[in-house]
Amino acid sequence: MNEKKYVSLHRIIVFRPKKLIVNNNKKHKNNLFTLKIYLMKRRFLFLLIAVCTVVGANAALNRAKNFLEPSAATATAGKTVEISVLMTNEKDIINWQTELVLPEGITLVENSAVGVAPWDAGFTSNGNTLFSEIETGVAAGTKVVVAKFTLQIASTVAAGEYDIAFSKTVMNAQDGASIVQTDNKVATLTVEEAQGIKGDLNNDTKVNSGDIQTLLNIIAEGTYKAEADLNNDTKVNSGDIQTLLNLIAAQ
Repeated sequence: MNEKKYVSLHRIIVFRPKKLIVNNNKKHKNNLFTLKIYLMKRRFLFLLIAVCTVVGANAALNRAKNFLEPSAATATAGKTVEISVLMTNEKDIINWQTELVLPEGITLVENSAVGVAPWDAGFTSNGNTLFSEIETGVAAGTKVVVAKFTLQIASTVAAGEYDIAFSKTVMNAQDGASIVQTDNKVATLTVEEAQGIKGDLNNDTKVNSGDIQTLLNIIAEGTYKAEADLNNDTKVNSGDIQTLLNLIAAQ
């Protein structure tokens, strides 16, 4: 009987296929074929790992250089406050979407979202989801306010610092890249206790005709001031004058 000759493959490959033996009998070709398949699978696996690593690194780089974040703000319990949507972008961004995460007692005022150029005609909200509707790009290398929205702070919210966050943010770039933000971008909302007397706009500890004149001046300036929004409709207008007259009459 001829003695079988065995050749160990231990020094040829790091991981040996189970029961892989190269010998001089008729199974020799089958074993070599098995070896080739095994090595091809290893090469494919290493290539797949390399591709995934590159793709993951590129996605992480995009997220680091292209993101949305809310602005920090200070508000008074029982009042409203305006928050900005800040965009930092290394790519030309054509549209975006994000979900607003708010603490209990703090809500997005319905239909309060106001776009800022270039989204002044195409920014809106649906529940707590904020998104742009038109594809007007923001040039690369820009940090800009792309939108503003108003939050209502309930009078029951205690003084302190609260997190407001953007979650599930998606930004679409001109080059076709879709950048998904996997980590929340958080800003601090500082809530202060309500102070003073409602309607005392000139801070003289009284509510009288002097406050009416102050309110008229604020309306003429065309700027929003939370303390002058006496009927809490996120606007300062004639409705607040009527509310102030009612406060004076009720004394």
